[in-house]
Amino acid sequence: MDPIFIQNSVLSLVLGFLLGLQREMHTIYSHKTQDFGGARTFSIIALFGFLSSWLTTFFPYFFLVASGVMGLLLIAAYIVNSIPVSEKGSTTEVAALVTFVIGAMLNFSLPIFPVFITIMVLFVLNLKDKIQEYQQTIAKQDLAAAILFLVMTFVILPILPDRAIDPMGLVNLHRIWIMVVLVAGISFFGYISIRLLGSTQGIGVAGLFGGLVSSTAVAMNMARRVHENLALTKNLAIGISLASSMMLIRAGVEIWIINPSLVHPFILPIVIGSLCGYGYIGMLYLTSKRENIPQNIEFKNPFDLKEALIMGVLFGATLALIALANRYMGETGVYAVAAVSGIADVDAIILSLSSLAKNGLPHTTAHYAILIAILANTFVKMALVFFLGKIELFRFVFIYYLISVGAFTATALIVLS
Repeated sequence: MDPIFIQNSVLSLVLGFLLGLQREMHTIYSHKTQDFGGARTFSIIALFGFLSSWLTTFFPYFFLVASGVMGLLLIAAYIVNSIPVSEKGSTTEVAALVTFVIGAMLNFSLPIFPVFITIMVLFVLNLKDKIQEYQQTIAKQDLAAAILFLVMTFVILPILPDRAIDPMGLVNLHRIWIMVVLVAGISFFGYISIRLLGSTQGIGVAGLFGGLVSSTAVAMNMARRVHENLALTKNLAIGISLASSMMLIRAGVEIWIINPSLVHPFILPIVIGSLCGYGYIGMLYLTSKRENIPQNIEFKNPFDLKEALIMGVLFGATLALIALANRYMGETGVYAVAAVSGIADVDAIILSLSSLAKNGLPHTTAHYAILIAILANTFVKMALVFFLGKIELFRFVFIYYLISVGAFTATALIVLS
């Protein structure tokens, strides 16, 4: 007997069994009445799919007829099982149909492909409870924002001209929109993470993922909260530090995506700065009182169309300012723009510098300007903590910045010199 036939027969039974077992356990743990089929039924369906495709070699229309019969059986099963049940889904019947196709794939492709499909189907089937849980958390506008992201990325971006549209050669809509999509995408990940995990998981979670959205917003909110309970000082310092720790990592990712050749001198500084910072955060954690304090930080959804357009204008203006400063004032002008831009946000200036470094701006100038922007933004956050919080909180946060951003800056200056 052909060993490949034996292998695929056994494999079809195993893959079908796994899918059927998942449906059977779902029925049991959901306290539902018996569904269409379980592990044995699905095993036979998968084997039937394989045998149908195998027999096509001898009977050309056998697989086509078998597929039609299988479809009719599943429709009949769905109708019969729906009669006594007020709420009936079709997931099991559809899964059975996919199981039939998986079995057939064993005859037409390498085993790795049906195995991969089986794993993916198991993953999706197992998501139901999580999806229902997330439905209580994710708002309708969040789904609309995700759709807007897809439109911005795969509809708007491809149709924008990748060339300057003004006489001075300053405005490239395609380049600007790439920056908008990148920054909003990173922020959206942090925003959704906060929505799914919930800021009630504690200060650390709110700080870490909130830093992807806006480390400045985290610093402002947590600095104010120290007035509610001075005992939370270390916990709040941890949250602010975790949010700020994302700044270096985020900067490195943004530079790498826009201009990979520009990021190399920053790799070692980012690693050293981050490790030093996390070491200090770890020390704070070990010496702090364990508190799981809800953090009701309100973040704007970064995929609001109005916000995206404002961001686009900001990036366009920053690009133009840097280009003009470099053209008429040289390095000094670029550094001045970097310092001013870094006060409000580092994303626009970092992405603009990374982009312009591919089009004539000296890499050395871009490196030092990025360093200046990061330092300017750090000083702003320290000022916010100082004026909005208490001196005890400022002391912990200042030490973090001194260790983390200080190590990053010192290493960067050594590497760049």
